[in-house]
Amino acid sequence: MIKQFSIFFVLLSLVFPLESVARNNPKHGFLTLEECIARALESNYSVVISENTLEIAKNNVTLEPFLPVLSASSRLSDSRLDQRSYTSDGSRESAGNHSTSVINGLSANWRLFDGLNMFATRERQEELLREGEYNFRSVVENLIMAISSQYFSIISLQNQVQLLTELVSISQTRYNQAITRYNIGSDSGLEYKQAKIYLNSDSSSLMLQKENLKNAYIELFKLMNIPLDSEYSINDTIIPETQLKLDFLLESAYQNNTELNAMRSGENIAAIDLKIARSLRFPSLDLSAGYNVNFNRSQIIPSRFNDSEGFNWGMTLSVPIFNGGETNRRVRNAQIVKDNAKISLMRATQELESEIRQLYNLYTNNLRSINFEEESRESAILNLEAAMEKYRLGSLSGIEFRDYQLSYMSASDRKLKALYETKLSEIRLRLMAGQLFTL
Repeated sequence: MIKQFSIFFVLLSLVFPLESVARNNPKHGFLTLEECIARALESNYSVVISENTLEIAKNNVTLEPFLPVLSASSRLSDSRLDQRSYTSDGSRESAGNHSTSVINGLSANWRLFDGLNMFATRERQEELLREGEYNFRSVVENLIMAISSQYFSIISLQNQVQLLTELVSISQTRYNQAITRYNIGSDSGLEYKQAKIYLNSDSSSLMLQKENLKNAYIELFKLMNIPLDSEYSINDTIIPETQLKLDFLLESAYQNNTELNAMRSGENIAAIDLKIARSLRFPSLDLSAGYNVNFNRSQIIPSRFNDSEGFNWGMTLSVPIFNGGETNRRVRNAQIVKDNAKISLMRATQELESEIRQLYNLYTNNLRSINFEEESRESAILNLEAAMEKYRLGSLSGIEFRDYQLSYMSASDRKLKALYETKLSEIRLRLMAGQLFTL
């Protein structure tokens, strides 16, 4: 089923490059986003379970509502009867009877008309299959969303590790300069001790971030359903796409959002259930036919036995007249369920539009902030370089130098966060618009 799904969704065509990588080195190498998604769709437990559920829905689409029921039966019976009678003079008379009977039959029953119930039942089976396909697609989309989010989270964490590594290097340089000054007697011991505190603090932050990065890889491997001790790595950058258009997102969401389409199928199922309930008001016509072969033998006529065989058929017309209002109750309840399904769809559509508009505002703000934060980061770099030179010459205090360090760290961190949040918002918008497979 997954391979059929990959034909419909082009991302799965990338399974083959991943298989080549895995074959050459099953637990090492670089991963791309497409390879992560392809591996996850091949083996993630949620996808496998959802695929099996979809297979059940496919198996339930049959011609059974239109087909007759054919059955064969065979019955063998044997009886032994001992009879004793006593006369008035006290004598006894005994008699015995042994009889055998074999009955073989073949019967067929075919409903010819039931108020179009059979057609509604078939339609319901097909609609349940469509609903199952949307549910399966939803599982796949959510998995792709989770994989993509984790993938870009790892990229962001790796950049933060690099940034903290750079910060530790700067703090190490500052500490070396401070202790050199102390050794030659040009500075008090307070400065190099403070520099050591900052170095230890930055080193601790770096260790914590490396731990977060390692755990993020484990979470990604879990989603991909590969050994958790694998040593795959990601060598990629976060590059936002051209700004998405709100009108396109809203129009696409109304037509392609998987959850909305699943709810539309649910509304159609409720309408079909109403048809089925109304069909109970119509008469039904059944055709029945059979062929029987009977064999009997008894000692009452010891030299003879009898058998019979023959074909029979008939038609039954059943007209509902009164059943205590049960049909009307079912029709009313089915109508309420249908109305509720329609209202639920309208509510979900409104909520989806609200979520898209709110998320789009966040997305555009993050997209604009990337350039602002890049400018801030460039300025912070220049200021830090100038501060490092002043500190080396002794014209800048350690506390002032630390402020420049933290300013550079903060500006760089804000840019990384803006990039990650922009990409995450972009993925979520595409998910809600039903366009996630165009990533």
